[in-house]
Order: sequence, then C-alpha cells, then structure tokens
Amino acid sequence: MASLDIQELREAAVFGDVEFLKKCVESNKPIQYYTTFFSWDDDHHHHGNIFHMAARENREEFIREVIGILPVEDTQKLILQPCDNIDDIQRATCNPLHEAARVGNVEIVKMFLNVYKSSSLPSDHSKRPWLQRNDRGHIPCHLVFFGANEECALEIFKMDMELHCNMPTRRGTSLLYEAIIKRFLNLALQIVRSPHSICCTGIEGATPLHFLHFLNCPEEEEICRGLLQRAPEQIKQKTDSGNSIFHRWAKGGKLWPFKCFVESCDIIPDVRRVFVDMVAQTNHDGDNPLHSLLAGLTASEEFTTEIAKFLIDVYKRETSGHESSISPEDQLPWLMENNKGDTPLSLGIARQYENFAMYILSLDENSLLKCQNNVLFLAIEKGCHGVAEKILEIVNNRGWTQILFNDHQNVLHLAPLCTRDFCKQLMEGHPELLNRVDRGGITIIHSWIRNSEVWPFEYLLTSKWRSSFSKLIGATDYKDRDNPFHVAATALHETTDQLVELLVEAFKEEMPNWNVSDVSLMPWFQKNKKNQGPLHLAISNQREKLALYILSLLKADRINTLLDYYEPEHSTLFLAIQNNCSQVSKAILARLDKESWSKYVKDSSSGRNILHLAPSLTDIELGTWLVNVLPEYITEKDNNGQSAWDKAYEVGPTWFIKEVLKKDPTVFSRAPLAWIKACENGHVSALRAFIDHNPGAFRDICIVHKKSPLHHIRLQNVTEYEEFLKIPCMKDLLNVQDSQEETPLHKAIRNEDIYLTEMLLNMDKIIYDINDNQNITAMDLLAHVCKKQEAWRQMCKRNGLDPKIKTAYFQHKTNLLDVRTSLFVVAALLATITFTAGFTLPGGFTQDTGEALLAKRACFQVFMVSDTLALFFSMLVLICLTWSMVFSPSKSLILIDRSMVLLRVALNCTLVAFMTGVYTVIAPKSLWVAILIIVIISSLIVISVNKNFLYEVMDKLFPAANKECRDPMRLLELGYNSREEQDALLSHNGQGSDQST
Repeated sequence: MASLDIQELREAAVFGDVEFLKKCVESNKPIQYYTTFFSWDDDHHHHGNIFHMAARENREEFIREVIGILPVEDTQKLILQPCDNIDDIQRATCNPLHEAARVGNVEIVKMFLNVYKSSSLPSDHSKRPWLQRNDRGHIPCHLVFFGANEECALEIFKMDMELHCNMPTRRGTSLLYEAIIKRFLNLALQIVRSPHSICCTGIEGATPLHFLHFLNCPEEEEICRGLLQRAPEQIKQKTDSGNSIFHRWAKGGKLWPFKCFVESCDIIPDVRRVFVDMVAQTNHDGDNPLHSLLAGLTASEEFTTEIAKFLIDVYKRETSGHESSISPEDQLPWLMENNKGDTPLSLGIARQYENFAMYILSLDENSLLKCQNNVLFLAIEKGCHGVAEKILEIVNNRGWTQILFNDHQNVLHLAPLCTRDFCKQLMEGHPELLNRVDRGGITIIHSWIRNSEVWPFEYLLTSKWRSSFSKLIGATDYKDRDNPFHVAATALHETTDQLVELLVEAFKEEMPNWNVSDVSLMPWFQKNKKNQGPLHLAISNQREKLALYILSLLKADRINTLLDYYEPEHSTLFLAIQNNCSQVSKAILARLDKESWSKYVKDSSSGRNILHLAPSLTDIELGTWLVNVLPEYITEKDNNGQSAWDKAYEVGPTWFIKEVLKKDPTVFSRAPLAWIKACENGHVSALRAFIDHNPGAFRDICIVHKKSPLHHIRLQNVTEYEEFLKIPCMKDLLNVQDSQEETPLHKAIRNEDIYLTEMLLNMDKIIYDINDNQNITAMDLLAHVCKKQEAWRQMCKRNGLDPKIKTAYFQHKTNLLDVRTSLFVVAALLATITFTAGFTLPGGFTQDTGEALLAKRACFQVFMVSDTLALFFSMLVLICLTWSMVFSPSKSLILIDRSMVLLRVALNCTLVAFMTGVYTVIAPKSLWVAILIIVIISSLIVISVNKNFLYEVMDKLFPAANKECRDPMRLLELGYNSREEQDALLSHNGQGSDQST
C-alpha cells in the first residue's frame, strides 16, 4: 500500500492540484517520487503514472507543470510507460498518449508530442509513444477515432507520416480508410497529399474509394483525384459482395464522384472506357449501378434521375463512336435484370419515381419487355398514373398487347386503381378485355367489387358495353363458385351496398322476368360451393343492412322457398341469431307462418332450437324478443338433454334468466336445479337472478333436493367467495347435507378448494363435526389434506385451527372465554366444598387428641377418599383452565375440553363423598334413611354418566319440554335434515363421549 505522500500524489494527479506540485518542488522531492507507478490492484479507477491519471481526467495544467519540473528524459519515460494489463479494453497497456488520444484532448496530446519535438526523434520505434500499440492493437492515432477529435489525429499523424500511412488498425484497415469512414476529411487530405506511399486496405474487400460519397467538403474532389492517382489499382476492385466503387457511389446518391472520375482523363488514360465497363458491371445480386441507385434510401427522385441521366449519357456518348464495341441490346445497363428479375425501370416504378421511369421509357421502349414483372401492373398498383398512360400509349403504338395481361389477369381488373381517362382509353382500345377472366375464373366485377370505387361500375353501366358488363353479374369463379354478390357480402368497405344495388338494377334490366324465376337463378340468392348464399355471407360478416336488402328482393310469400333452398332449412335463421343480426331474424320470422316455425327454429339433427342460441347473444334486445316470441321452447331439451334454460346457467346471462322468469314463472319449479350449472361455472349473477325470483321457494328446493349452491360453487379467489356468501340465504344453507350426507365444508375440502374452505371455517353457524354417510367429519378430511399440503397447513394455522385435535365437548368455534369462566366457577365451588368437608368430618373429633372418632369405619374411609379425589380433580380443572389462558388456541381447546371430563369426575366424587358421609353418621340410628339417600344419590350419578340418557330421563320426567322443532331452517342451522336425525346424532355423539371418558 502506498505511503501517505504517495497517496497525496495520486490525488493531486486525479484532481489536477498544481499547488501540490509547487509544494513538492519547494520540499525538494526526488525525481523518483514523480515517476511513481500506481498499481491497478490498489485502485481500479486511478492507476498508472501521474500522466495516465491526469490525461484521463483532462488535467492540462497539472501535466504542463510536471513537464516543467522533470527532465526531458524522465518525462519521456513517463509518456512511454504502459498501464497495467487490465480488463478495460480501451485502457489495456495504454501509455499516457493513448489516454489523451482516447479522450480527444488536443492540448495534452500537443504537450506530450512537444516533449519529443525539442530533440531528435528516437531511432528505435519502440521509444516513440505514438507508434506503440496497446494490448488491443491500437496506436494512439487509431484511438482518436473513438473520441472523434480530428485535430488530435492530425497532430499525432504529423509526427511520423510515412509510418502512420502504412500502419494497419486492429481490424487490418488503413488509416486513410478509417479517416474517410469517420469523415476525418483534413486527415484524409493530409494522407493523400503526403509524399509517402499509402495503404488503402479496408474491410470485406472495400477501399477508401468505395466511401468517397461520404465526403462533403470543398476538398472532396482533391481527395478523389489523389486516390485515383496514387492507388489506380483500386478503381476496379470489388468488395466481397461484388460491389464496385460505382455501386457504392450510386447507392450513396452522390453525383460528384462520377463527374470527378470522368474528368480524370489526365490520371486514367482510358477513363471513359473504364467508366462504360463499370456502369455495366453487376454484383453478386445481379445489380448494376443503376439498380443500386434505386436501392439507396438517401437520394431524392430528382437527384436519382440526374445521376441516372449522367451515367447513361456518358455510356451512350462513349459507345456511340465505337459501334463494334456496343453491347447487345439485352446488355444495356438500363435494360439489365438483376437476380430477382427487376430492371431499373421496375425499381423506379416500385419507388414511385415517375420522372425516372418516364426517362427510361423515353430512352428505350424495349425496357417494357425486359422485366419479368409486368411494369404496367406495377405502375397502376403504385399509383404512377402518368407512367401507366405512357405504357398504354406504347402498347397501342407497338401492338404489345401481352403487356395488358399478367398471370392470366388483364389490366382491366385494376381499373379502380386507375384514372378515369386511363380506363376510358383502355376500353376504347381493348374492349375484348371486358370478358376476360384470370386463372381462377375471377371476372373484372369480382375484382372491382373488392375495391371501394364506384365510378368504374357507373362508367360501364352508362356506356355502350353495358349489356356485356351486365352478363358478368352472375359469373362464378372456379374455386369456390362465388359470384360478385358473394364477394360483396364479404367486403367491408362502406360503398359495397351501393355497388350491390347497381348490380341488382343492371341485372333486372337485363332480365325483365327476374321476379318469376326460381330463387336459384337469382345471383343474389345463388349458393356457392360451400352451400352459402350472399345472404349467409352478409350475415356472417354482420352486414345486416346488406342482408336486409337481399331479403327485400324476395317476395314475402316466398320466404319458405328461400329457407328450404339453403339446406338445412334452419341454417339461415340460426346464423342470423348467432351473429346478433336482430333485424334479419325478426324479418325472417315475421314473414313465416307460425304454424311452420318448427321447421326453421329447430335443428332436427341435434334437437336444438334457436332459444339455445339466445343465452350467448350480446344483443340483449334480440334475446328478449326471442324469449317473448318463443316461450314454449325455453325448457325443450335437445338430443343431449339440455334445454335453453340449462344453457343459460352454463353461459351465465343474467338478463336471459330474468326475462324467462318474467315471461314464464312456472319454469322456476319445472326446472328447479338448473342453477347448479351456474355454480359450477362460477356465474354468481345468474344464480342470484334465480334466487331473487323467490328466495323462500329456493330455500325449500335446497332442503327437498338436498342440494345447495355451496355444494357446487366454483370461484377463483377469496374476494369472489366473500361476495357470494353475502347472498341472503347462503348462511342458512351452511350445514345442509346432500344425498351423500356431505355438508358444503365436506365438499370444499374434497374438491381441494382452499378459498371456500377458509371462508366456511370462519362462518359463525358452521358445524364441524357432522358425519357423512361414511361416518367422516369435515375435520377428518381437513386433517388428511393438511398432512399432504403445506398451503392447507398454513391456512389452518392462520385461522387458529388444528384439525388433528379430537374433542368430546367443544368445537374450535366455541367461545373459550365464556366456557373457561363457567368451568372456573364450578370447579372453584367444588374445591371449596370438598376442602371444607375435609375439615368438617362426620362424627366429629376427640377433644384431647383431635382424632376423628369414626376413622376406622369403612364408610368413613370411603368418604375421605372420595372427598380427596373430588378436591384433587376440581383443583386439576382449575390448573388446566389457568394454563389454557397462555397456550395457543388449539392447545387451550384441548385443556378446556379435558377439563370438562375432569369436572364430571369431580362432581361424581363429590356425590360419593356426600353419600358415604351421610351414611356414616345416620346408618347406626336409621338404616333405611341411609339406604334411601344412597339410592337417590346413586341414581343421580347413573343419570349424569351419559348425556343422552340424561336427556331421555328429563324428556320423560318433564313432558312439557318435549316440543318438536318444526322449523326446518333451524334444524338445517344445527346440521339436521329432520328431528330423527337430530336424535340419532345426539345418541351417537353421546356414545362417543362415553368412550372418550
């Protein structure tokens, strides 16, 4: 670790503390002090010598002061000294000049270089810091490109111009190449002007000439001419992708390099011949410079056209005087196709460069025939209307009618994309196109109707070709057998309805007797290959206005004929309802005779009727209308035994349930258990709609059918269950037992529904210890689940519940405070009585010794033992109750429950003590009285042993109290379905408690 003085030097270099240096001079610090090297291990941010750290932090004054203090030799040593070999790739073994160049500080760079200018340069290149490479292979001049400070690069370059010109960068490129790429124009100019040989290596076969278009300065032509003169071998060099310098210049959208090249005849003797060759050269994609010109994204149409004209003019001018060297026609640059089949003309049209395309067309009309892609279709699709009209003019003049077709589609199919004048010229010159179809049998009407333009229809329907056009209205394609009305029904633009009306009126005029024809002959009713009519497609796309218009074309009394035509007969009406087309549905039903409804409102194959669809409707008004019109189908079941009423609870539309109950209240009692599906699917609102109709009757349904919503409900979280349990009658059904005698708590645990289980466990009226038909309680099930799943264990712990605990008298929901208080009072009273009896002995004491007079009699001894046991058990009860106050709720429950057993024992022992004590003192004088007392007390002990026996005795002794509970809901709250079940359960529990005792 550096000493305190050394650490101060580090801080001074980092913060540029010049005053510290002056104090060091005053204190005559040795030279070795200033040359201290600080390791990277000591400080990852501030390491190296003082020049490294000061250069990183741009401390010019500090460095100037150090240079003034140190001898030149020591200063040079510091500048040459590399930094540690660290992970930072930009600082790996860098000398201070590297650091200054990287941050782009010109002042520091100059100071470091001036140290060497004052004396002769070292002959050993390794002693020149500007030629040193760091671990990444960079010399300082290369690092300048990271800081983007050209002045730094110029200062370093001037120190060793010849060596710098030929020292490759880390990626093997030359300094000139990097200078042009980074737009360091002055540096590039200095390199070109230098008398030394220069390296022009780039990456992927590129040279500095390939990127001349990057330059934008007054000296750009000088740099270009300098490169052409000093590196003429680069002129024809191609990149790895086959691009020449002309490809790159064209893609860059700059004209000046081409002009400079052509004017360099003093440098390149055959420059024009080279120019012609390079204009026709192609890269690996088959692109020549004209293709590349249109592939660039920088030049506007004006510049693109100007560059193209220059290239082509020079090409034509040069080749015009040398007929023997003229390329074949198909090799002319403006006619050449690339690997994708594109020519300069097609690329110009694709970019919507109309002036460029017009120039190519004026140059050579043969360009229309040299492209694989039909340029007329392309011009129309791209909105180049002037180009399209020019091409049509050429077609008419040259008779090249093949250009009017593309993959068996004729140009008239694209009429909506053209201008009116173009369409008129096309029809006047080529009326035969009207009846042509494409490869798929698509007519022009099929194509036009997919577009939103109306004018082509209006134009032809008012022209001399009206009759021919009208005959196409019923034409179908080859694939799906769709006619124009099928296409119109699937189109989504707003003008489709207007187009359909135009076509219908045209067909009516062409076929005067159309309304007496069979529906299959009317194109707006015809079926396609999928047995769909335009009416079906309009409904499927929810084009209700169009569907109503199509229906209006049919006579009212022929609706049955139309529905029968579309097999199966019910399909049309079902489709309208499924797509919420209420007006269409009403229009169809309104035209039908009610006696024939069953044929159309019911699917004979599945048994479903249209009311099965109603619960899924989003159009509530339509659903309500169906319920009111077809109430007789509400409970009609399909082949799977499901009715619309059942479907409603499966889907959960509250509005449908309310409307049905409003229309036909008897459904409530005719299908009383349909709500179960709503519970299973979590549709609480649907269930509530059913309950709200008649809450009292719903409660009776649950009792009679032994089913409650709590047995079937499936919700997603606690919040939903909380809302569900707020339904008024839910708390009354907490302990209802189903056909398997399972309560909702049983079901929730068996279904592993932890949310519902937790909610039920926290309900006040819940009873834990009701047995199902397998004699299993909910707590037994809960204990089993808790053994396997930690989440359930945590839930029970969170609610202060331990299902493993088995109690005889009290449940987990018992108010332990009240029970503890009551037991405490009874136990304390017994303890007091028995304690007093222990000192008030029967027969008394001797006055002299205090001994009991009857101590040797057996009955007296039984009295003492009984009294002692009574005191013992009563005190044990008090101890248990006292400790129960500090235990967890589960353990407290066990102590209190066991205290009840101990208290019963204590009571019986007290009775035995009383009985034997009385016998001891009375039997000698009145034996029959003593025996009577024993019988009475013994009968009390016998009666109190079993609670059910006690209940039966009291019920017989006091018949006025034997009133049967006639309120079924009270029995349900207690967990019983009848009085008999209540008595049986009490008897069973009594036997269980006896066994536990």
